[in-house]
Amino acid sequence: MRHLLEVDDLTRAELARVLDLAVDPSPPRVLEGRGMGLVFEKPSARTRNSMEMAVVQLGGHPVYIQASEVGLDTRESVEDVTRTLACYHATIGARVFAHSTVERMAAMDLVPIVNMLSDGAHPLQALADVLTMRQLLGDLAGRTVTYVGDANNVFRSLGLAAGMLGMEVRFAGPPGYRSTPTGSPPPASRSTSSSGPRRPSTAPTSSTPTSGPRWARRRRAPSGSRTSRATGSTSG
Repeated sequence: MRHLLEVDDLTRAELARVLDLAVDPSPPRVLEGRGMGLVFEKPSARTRNSMEMAVVQLGGHPVYIQASEVGLDTRESVEDVTRTLACYHATIGARVFAHSTVERMAAMDLVPIVNMLSDGAHPLQALADVLTMRQLLGDLAGRTVTYVGDANNVFRSLGLAAGMLGMEVRFAGPPGYRSTPTGSPPPASRSTSSSGPRRPSTAPTSSTPTSGPRWARRRRAPSGSRTSRATGSTSG
């Protein structure tokens, strides 16, 4: 069972393949005759419309589900909602507040879970961003992307995607928008590994150049964990 909770749930080769398919006018209809439940704990105009039309383009039937209709951890637990939706749908997309929600869904391993946004990651936004860059600039390897803003879910996912494509990632943020939730300082050094890109455990605290694959990666939370990797979030 595969899930897409963050960009580096894809390999580098898979990321390149996804970007190629994104510009294919006739992508494989992998959801032919099947449904995808789209759970929106956080509402969004762009994400809802783009996801519904994407499911249709892949041959499937999207079902939009508002938070009040399922009541995650109020009417029913996240696990029970996941079990119910998996009875009807081939896959589930979730736009949630806490990243732990999509982790708990994925821990059930019933159907693939797609993170449409959480406070810890925004992989679909990052894929759209690097796709735009590639369309405008061509091969991105060796290029530099500079992110100016707060160190949040969008920056984290974009940094991972850019690093996987061979880009150098630079970050600059105003004071007060760089720290971790606990206020702990960032690591003094960053490690490298041949196994692939690494998720940032904390946000950079200056505009010092940082390459996506060189961030220290925080281990995935255990199944059912409620711990989030968030440093902030956006609603885009």
